[in-house]
Amino acid sequence: MLKGFAPIVSKTPKALIVGSMPSVVSLSKQEYYGYAQNRFWKILAAYYQADIQSYEAKCTIIRQHHLALWDVIAYCEREGSLDSAIRKVIPNDLHAFCQRYPKIQVILCNGSKAAQLLHKHFPDLPLKVIKLPSTSNANRTIKETQLYEAWFDALKQIEQ
Repeated sequence: MLKGFAPIVSKTPKALIVGSMPSVVSLSKQEYYGYAQNRFWKILAAYYQADIQSYEAKCTIIRQHHLALWDVIAYCEREGSLDSAIRKVIPNDLHAFCQRYPKIQVILCNGSKAAQLLHKHFPDLPLKVIKLPSTSNANRTIKETQLYEAWFDALKQIEQ
């Protein structure tokens, strides 16, 4: 069984960003979105005009902008890094997390698998859910500009 990471959380998060499960590279580095070709941190850095030279700098973006970052999956089995290979899912307790941080009003799903798992395991979570295109380098079904636009639009909604 693979084990995911603890969340990165600001003091008063307004939004929770969820992925499915860290990649093999991310697990080995012990960093969210640790694979250099994943565009997650590049998108956040561009939107917030922030430095991402270190993992701590990346985490600071989450903490400074009323965000929380976690995965739907706590444990699973998976060969390789593809979401399609995920088996035997044990989810994180998103109900308890959202109760602990009651200012969270929206969940941003990084990709279809995260959204699918969220709806499957937490169908009664009373929050707005926005499914965004995956930032994974494996997702080449969308143009880079469209990917950034979708994420920027969602991040703008948090600030309102």
